[in-house]
Amino acid sequence: MGDKFQLIHDVSPGTTGWTVKVVFAEKFSPRVAQRSPTKYQNLTLMDSEGSTVQATLYGQNITAFQDELLLGKTYLISNALVKETNAEYKAKSGEIQWTISGRTRIRRVEENNSNLLISTYSFTDFEDLPKYMDSNVDISVIGMIIDIKPRRIIQTRFGKECQVQDLVLVNKRFDTVLLTMWETFVDNECKYICQNLRKKLILIGKHLKVTSFNGLSISTKADSSFFIDGEFELVEEFKSWGHTNSEIIDNMISEKHYLTSTPSKLSSKLSVPTAEKDFTEIKNIQGLKTVVHYFIL
Repeated sequence: MGDKFQLIHDVSPGTTGWTVKVVFAEKFSPRVAQRSPTKYQNLTLMDSEGSTVQATLYGQNITAFQDELLLGKTYLISNALVKETNAEYKAKSGEIQWTISGRTRIRRVEENNSNLLISTYSFTDFEDLPKYMDSNVDISVIGMIIDIKPRRIIQTRFGKECQVQDLVLVNKRFDTVLLTMWETFVDNECKYICQNLRKKLILIGKHLKVTSFNGLSISTKADSSFFIDGEFELVEEFKSWGHTNSEIIDNMISEKHYLTSTPSKLSSKLSVPTAEKDFTEIKNIQGLKTVVHYFIL
């Protein structure tokens, strides 16, 4: 990413004639504003120095820009509305926010800045997940999706009905973990995953939480975001590993040992190369069942 454009921190309320080159780093699920019926969607944009700014789409602009703004791609953006973030949201959203509207000029640039983007991720090993169980710590994970369970409706402790769907992820040590997707992630990400499950998609997830529900599992939050088969070297390496170990992975999928075994027990059931047999017991995924109460932290 070149230096001839302004950086994010160069742009403030009142700045005119600016153009910033950014990578579209994160896209969050659309939500309804607390004090109005207006729907909005937050995005995270990143410049060449790794600085980020939260940009927001409102109402019909969410749909209007749906196909124009693609995760991981690079854009030149100018004429967005720049304003100071409300004091109550500064800690989470930063000092400045952009609003993208029909007046905003956006042009895609054919540059690959995936390495810059992925360098901002700090992935949590599956074996380290217990350290963050039932805490407020955000985690990021990467794994191959080897199974997806049927969508189900559950009731929270507040009496609200929600839709959830479970994914099974496997890492390069053949450890598995359950990822529970909530609400809009079921309609969007899970729908795509169901249609492409045989491709053994690689999922990168950010802003996730670890829960003690069902032994140990990962769950989405309102601000979770995902890359599914993103154009990253890390993903290509993972796919190459999957191709090399396709027989073992296919056996896992057909036998479904991960539904009844911890990783240490699973390793003894699989024909895994010796170097891969050093498993750490991180969870116990029980047989999946319909849940009637799920406590949201």
